[in-house]
Amino acid sequence: MVDPAQVNRSLSTIRTELEFLQASNVLNPAQFQSIMAQLPQNGQPSGYIDPRYNPNPQQQFDPSKMAQQAQDPGHPANPQNPKHHEWARNMASKFGNAAMFGAGATFGGDLVNDVMRKF
Repeated sequence: MVDPAQVNRSLSTIRTELEFLQASNVLNPAQFQSIMAQLPQNGQPSGYIDPRYNPNPQQQFDPSKMAQQAQDPGHPANPQNPKHHEWARNMASKFGNAAMFGAGATFGGDLVNDVMRKF
């Protein structure tokens, strides 16, 4: 179990460093406020989500919502729906694209790291 005193000490250090970065004009006030708003208060997890990284919360993947949709006979996620095959192929395509992007990014990163180690 994490010691709350250690968490609060770490958060205090982060806040102090952020204040230094703002005073040094490395962070502008909007960046500083955005980062500070994301930090937990008194060791409690923060529920803050920066809207720039979550522009449309209705489109986020929600497994419980997917399970409910699969029970609805009118939704393509239901195996009995005539459009289920098309929907499943589309989902598989999205997951495949994500896997290929991740594999390419990993390969590219490894390649760059190997080249940099040789110099």
